[in-house]
Amino acid sequence: MRRDSLLTPLVFAALVLAAGAASRLLIDADRPASAEGTPGKLVWILAPALLAVVFRRLDPATRSEHLFAFTRVGVRFALSVAAAGGAAVCALIVLGLLTGSATWVPVPAAASNLASTAAGLAVFAFLEESAWRGYLLPALLARASVPLAVAVAAITWFGWHLPYLDQLAAAYTDEALATLAPRLLLGVAAMQWLYTELFLRCRSVWPAFALHATMNLVAMLALACGLRLIGARTWLFSPSADGVIVVALCCAAGFWLSVRRCRGSCGTS
Repeated sequence: MRRDSLLTPLVFAALVLAAGAASRLLIDADRPASAEGTPGKLVWILAPALLAVVFRRLDPATRSEHLFAFTRVGVRFALSVAAAGGAAVCALIVLGLLTGSATWVPVPAAASNLASTAAGLAVFAFLEESAWRGYLLPALLARASVPLAVAVAAITWFGWHLPYLDQLAAAYTDEALATLAPRLLLGVAAMQWLYTELFLRCRSVWPAFALHATMNLVAMLALACGLRLIGARTWLFSPSADGVIVVALCCAAGFWLSVRRCRGSCGTS
């Protein structure tokens, strides 16, 4: 553990949150809340990744890291993580349909847009991972304990979503933000724990990217093709981070990986 201050990653987090708030409150201030493809949203999406490029080079704790390197072990691990994440989301969607908590209303024009939608989701996931696991997480882990790193990274990640959370949530649910947001914070914390354990296992952004992109692709493509959450149990079967089953699965996987990591450390000490 490094003895230097947490100031550097905290400055990064503050700049990211400030850029997100300015994007919605200043750049997109005069645009309807439902507007898509706005300049403010572009700044909101790009700011964390661009800031991470700068901070990764300036911060001695991350300057020598090769977090984007392709290795055989890393790629194989990323593919296995993607397969598990995709299977989990598919199972959750099927369970929601079987229990009446979701319905499927086919969208005739959806097929023609699937390729562009998938590409956009993959790019979005890569930009996020370039910031959260490509800089913030390793910078925190170099200076703090794992629980503290998870907490700071989760709060930053959740806070970054807030300026456009109404638009993100409207894509799949009619639930009020007052009840959805606290549950989303819990879900983001659970995902951050899992992504941290994946990072510690492989010290690469690619396993987290594989899981992030695959879960988003399966869930959002299903929604684009006509999946809709209905009824009083959407909080349970949501395929997003606010779904209680998703939270439980992330916690279970994070706990399992954490136990394995701790046992491995004890075995080599």
